[in-house]
Amino acid sequence: MFGSQTAEIAAVYSMSPTKISDAAKASTQADSALSGLMQLGLSSEGVSSLSGLGGLLLSNYADNQGDVSQALTSLGLDTNTSFPTKSAVSLNITTQSGSVVHLNLTRQSDGIAVELTTEGGKASDDEAAEIAKLGNAFQSALNGLSEKPPRMDVSGLTQFDSSLIKSVDLKTDLSRGDLSQQSLNFHADDKERWIGYQDNNFSLKMTSDTSNPSLVGTAAEQQAALNAWDSKFDKARRDGHGDSDQMAMLKTAFHALNKTQPKESSKASSPSAIQMGGDGKVQVRGLSDFSLSLTETEKAINPYRMDEKESFAYQASQSTQESTSHDGSLSVKQTLHTHLTASWYQALDPATPLSLNSSKNSQNYLYHTVDNEETNATTFNYNAKGLLTSIGNHTQVNNVETVRKYVLGELVDKTITPEKYERNNLLSMSKDK
Repeated sequence: MFGSQTAEIAAVYSMSPTKISDAAKASTQADSALSGLMQLGLSSEGVSSLSGLGGLLLSNYADNQGDVSQALTSLGLDTNTSFPTKSAVSLNITTQSGSVVHLNLTRQSDGIAVELTTEGGKASDDEAAEIAKLGNAFQSALNGLSEKPPRMDVSGLTQFDSSLIKSVDLKTDLSRGDLSQQSLNFHADDKERWIGYQDNNFSLKMTSDTSNPSLVGTAAEQQAALNAWDSKFDKARRDGHGDSDQMAMLKTAFHALNKTQPKESSKASSPSAIQMGGDGKVQVRGLSDFSLSLTETEKAINPYRMDEKESFAYQASQSTQESTSHDGSLSVKQTLHTHLTASWYQALDPATPLSLNSSKNSQNYLYHTVDNEETNATTFNYNAKGLLTSIGNHTQVNNVETVRKYVLGELVDKTITPEKYERNNLLSMSKDK
């Protein structure tokens, strides 16, 4: 669920800056620091209009756990637009003791409003201090979203003490009229992390299963695995002519969700995906299991042939399964999967830029489509005594690129380049006794 579709964002949009401002005037004196930031925010647009507000409230939480409700109206300001931009931010922090901190911020046509409330009882001093530390991370996340192009900076929201904080949930929405233009949905706890993001240009979904710490390697092993996946992401972008800024957001989010705090090892280890454990078993080490997808918004840029689209869609995943047979033997299988589909135009003459229109004279180009899929599965087999007996690997590749050549609107050539193969390898480690 994205943006205004979520109950949390809908609730934030139900906040009325005018009503909150009137209530605040009747009850308590407004916080001068918040008022100053709100005044600056009224002259800004989008999420940037909320800059500093949430960070300030969270940073002060260790000293003041009281509820805060404050607003500043924009009465008298010129809102010269038929489709005013509005923004909503919802942050929920749940502590291990059961306290839930709700931080809501909104910019609407009548002003800016903020609310900070705590339910489930007062947080402990240590929990409150840990919540306060998230102030800068929260602000960094909003700052990144307000940049052009937007940047995914949520790594700080994953770096909390899980003995104090149970979970962090952040939802944001930037809308114009009734249309959502940018939405983020983020969650982190000690078992899983996920991100959902979309704007007018693309959508991104990503999950990381952090419930199995045995998969997580040392810092060096994690970095090696991240670097390897970065190379895969870059290759997919090049192969499918994807957008570099969008792929940069994917990579940043991927690092944020998959960088965890590994247990320190007393002995040095090389950045490898396979390590020998203390029990003599080979362990798959590197990253937690994950899945991700990036989908660019399709574009129909050729009015002469509307069935053709410019597109880019990429999926990747890692999954690990263990299975034990009736005789006590064990198999550990890790599967990596990637899938790229894309389509794009190319001018016949590099010196003549594409200028596609309804005229046949403009219809001189190459139209590329690719559909590349690869699966790589590695299986570690142990006997009933726990001894590694073999390592098997299965690779399956099914790639195809199609290039259509058009001259004056007529298809004059079509080339299909397939690449399809399977490979199996088995390495015996010891005899089964």
